[in-house]
Amino acid sequence: MFYFLSKTVGQLTNISVVYGASLTICFVLLIVKQTRKWGLVGLICVNAAILVITSIPVGDMLNRHLEQRFKRPDLSQLEVAGFITLSGVIDPKSFLKRGEVHFGASADRVFAMLEMANNYPDKPMIFSGGDGHLHDRGFSEAEVLKNWLYDSRLHRPNLYFETISRNTHENAVNTRKFAFGKWPELMQKPWVLITSAKHMPRAVGAFRQAGWNVIPYPVDRQTSDEVRLASLNVSGAITSVSRGLHEWVGLTAYYLTGRTNEWFPGPLPEDPDN
Repeated sequence: MFYFLSKTVGQLTNISVVYGASLTICFVLLIVKQTRKWGLVGLICVNAAILVITSIPVGDMLNRHLEQRFKRPDLSQLEVAGFITLSGVIDPKSFLKRGEVHFGASADRVFAMLEMANNYPDKPMIFSGGDGHLHDRGFSEAEVLKNWLYDSRLHRPNLYFETISRNTHENAVNTRKFAFGKWPELMQKPWVLITSAKHMPRAVGAFRQAGWNVIPYPVDRQTSDEVRLASLNVSGAITSVSRGLHEWVGLTAYYLTGRTNEWFPGPLPEDPDN
């Protein structure tokens, strides 16, 4: 039930979907004579809201707080058991329609994973993630990435793949089971968690709640430390707000349902370099 509700609510955090639906409703109201006034008012309000989030960096403000929550640690000073990289890198639609592997905006996760696989050849590297779609599409991001790495001759012997998780909570639970089955002696030591900086607070909360001792290693930062007015890039502003809103709503939902024990997970006092 949680998975279904989370995906449904997730669509409501997609501002482009909400914007398109709102415009459709307004145009329908304009067609009907009795509701024409309300349709005009709706169009003005909807487009005024879009103008606000375009001219004021609402998306940057939402994402900056997420991305600055954790600093990147100096791993050379730490003893770690292994590494976990979360999915959300490959575009499922491109693969399912054309059989092509298209890396999206979060490709830094894979680049960091491959870098760590080369730098720490004796440490296990787990890539976790199946398909986050409501219905089974016969797609698993981990399987697709594994095959692509083999075909590209980039696969490393210390790479492992957890192939069934559909969201961050399942990433934490299923990857812990996977790792415990292979390396029970390593489960009391800290593992490095690699994911996008804006996603890191929710990921850390979910992994801690699942019993993991993780060291956050955020990548894919997309905001700067400077606060400035956004350019008049409507699509960019909508995308930025949608991504930030998705994470804040996700944090709230995870906290209310017990999937994290903090609303906005942050560095622990003993976390190094944080």
